[in-house]
Amino acid sequence: MRARNELPVRTRVSRQCGRGGVRTLPRRARLVGILGFVLCAATATAPLHAQANPYNDSLLVTVRALAHAVPGELPTAVGYLSVVDDSSPESDAVADAPKTRILEVTPAFQVRYRAGWIMVDAAESHKAAGSDGTYHQDNYDQIQTALRHARLIVATHEHGDHVDGVLVSQYLSEIAPRTMLNAAQVHTLLAKPAGDPEGLDSARARRYLVVDYGLVLPIAPGLVLIRAPGHTPGSQMVYVRLASGRELVLVGDVVWHHAGIDMQRQKPDTVSRAMHEDRTPIGQEIAWLKNIAEPAGIAAAVSHDGTALQRLVRRGFLTDRLNLSAP
Repeated sequence: MRARNELPVRTRVSRQCGRGGVRTLPRRARLVGILGFVLCAATATAPLHAQANPYNDSLLVTVRALAHAVPGELPTAVGYLSVVDDSSPESDAVADAPKTRILEVTPAFQVRYRAGWIMVDAAESHKAAGSDGTYHQDNYDQIQTALRHARLIVATHEHGDHVDGVLVSQYLSEIAPRTMLNAAQVHTLLAKPAGDPEGLDSARARRYLVVDYGLVLPIAPGLVLIRAPGHTPGSQMVYVRLASGRELVLVGDVVWHHAGIDMQRQKPDTVSRAMHEDRTPIGQEIAWLKNIAEPAGIAAAVSHDGTALQRLVRRGFLTDRLNLSAP
């Protein structure tokens, strides 16, 4: 495991990226067609650094409104598939949690529309996963198929267990042009040492769609990105509103286990410091999920908590499979 908002403010969208930074298109807002979907690149807030704590009631109102900013049918389902199953004490992932062992997974998510799908995260290859846990090569192959045929791919953050599948895939020529990374994610990957499998060089980075936005970004009907730095500089959550009316947030690694939200506890301090996390925004994000999002009926899907994901399957928010049938 590794105030009222105004629209638009600033958005930058580009495929041109290098170590010197992201070269941007000089437009305040753009609509970009992505293989049949409309990518609405219009940011709805000022940059994060300009706000004391943007994770408030107004953010929820804004996100729900922006779920309808891109015209089209809402998604019908969110499925997930894990490539690694493992277990560890909950106390390893959540400060002051009990030592009860909990199922851990390494998934990719599929937001399914009637006319196609968008992938969130890309899991990791067997080589990258190493020998820990039980690796499911058949699931990785399914995820690669889903990535190849996705209308769009986004990543909750830039750690290898979430982006390896779009960095080193044998189908990179098909997958990279459909993969949207935010500028902070790209900057992190560019900073990796040469030869690091989780890194990028400037030439490879140009193959991806790179966006820069403030706090929120609607990218498809019912789908809104929410910046959530702290675990990594490029971390983001993904809000999904389904045609059924159900709502969920794919929270990435804001917490590793759902108990972190329940208890409003972060990862153990030694773990967090070793990962160079910024604990201030993470605390704000956890409080928003606990005190605002979940009481409003929005389910929080925590990437690595297999037990909690199965609960969401039973409640009808998720399915534990990918639907790769042709639209």
